[in-house]
Amino acid sequence: MIKDLEITSIEGRRYAPIDTRPQEVRIDQNLTIVDVRKENEFSRIIYKFTSSFSTLGAISLEGSLLYQGGEEIEVKWKKDKSLPDLVANEVQTAIFSSSVIETILIARDLRLPPPIPMPTIQKKKDVVGFG
Repeated sequence: MIKDLEITSIEGRRYAPIDTRPQEVRIDQNLTIVDVRKENEFSRIIYKFTSSFSTLGAISLEGSLLYQGGEEIEVKWKKDKSLPDLVANEVQTAIFSSSVIETILIARDLRLPPPIPMPTIQKKKDVVGFG
């Protein structure tokens, strides 16, 4: 169970001038678990989350979360630098959710496109028929 999630470092850069707008921008997002440390009855999971906006810019967040769990987390991490599947799913979902929201706000400030597709509204076509 996740007890706390915090961002410890934020870096955002815009590489291209604001008036430069390529037709298509590829946005890549990457999450890396950097380390796992035992803290009392918790495991502190250190991470780095990066969003790259092709040649326009990049945003990088570093942080950690406290996970209340068993010894198997540290054992698996020390053995093969991975987390147990159920823990990994919960941890990655929490980090992605938090980081994407933060990245949206930073992207707005840097005038980069949002890192997720924004919903589009389409006008309904006129329906001809019964009813």
